[in-house]
Amino acid sequence: MRAVQHYIKRKAATNLLHAPRTAAALGRPFNTHVTINFWQLGCDETDIFEVFAKLRNERFQRWSSYTPKGTKTARNGAPTFAWVIEADKGLHHVHWMVHITPEQALHFAGSLRKWLTKINDGHPIPDDAVKIQKIDNAEGLKKYLAKGTEPHFARFCRIRPQETGAVHGRKSGVSRNLGPAEWMPRKAAWKAARGRAA
Repeated sequence: MRAVQHYIKRKAATNLLHAPRTAAALGRPFNTHVTINFWQLGCDETDIFEVFAKLRNERFQRWSSYTPKGTKTARNGAPTFAWVIEADKGLHHVHWMVHITPEQALHFAGSLRKWLTKINDGHPIPDDAVKIQKIDNAEGLKKYLAKGTEPHFARFCRIRPQETGAVHGRKSGVSRNLGPAEWMPRKAAWKAARGRAA
């Protein structure tokens, strides 16, 4: 059984806070906010981290990276996302910021519901079990997602910390292309350029 986490750890929070700018720099800005209420899908709270990981790493990654026959371009491109798992009052749910190309928005929405139906043992999912919204301000949304960060680090980042419930497994993560290997050199270059301009 995975360890229980009550807060987003500092390293994970740092990756989350850098994610929107890094995604934009890669030309894959976060434009879609998905909320999934796993508590409505019959998932045991000890399994939600693994269930969502499988949805991201198998279903979504395969869908996003698939190159249709007769084309040379992946359907949605490199999977680019950041996520948090929350469990307010024991109601486990996920907030997921993701890049979806506009022409694939409807296909993604339909595919997501199919994936969640399978998670729900083939039963139709409640209409309010999943919500998909357009992101107008990823920088603002990231602070909302990061509210479950360890209180002392949250306050350091000017985020008002909140209790978001205990989760079996990690509470937050980002796609591989948004990790430290990507954002740290970009931050260093920005600081260097700023120093030269001063």
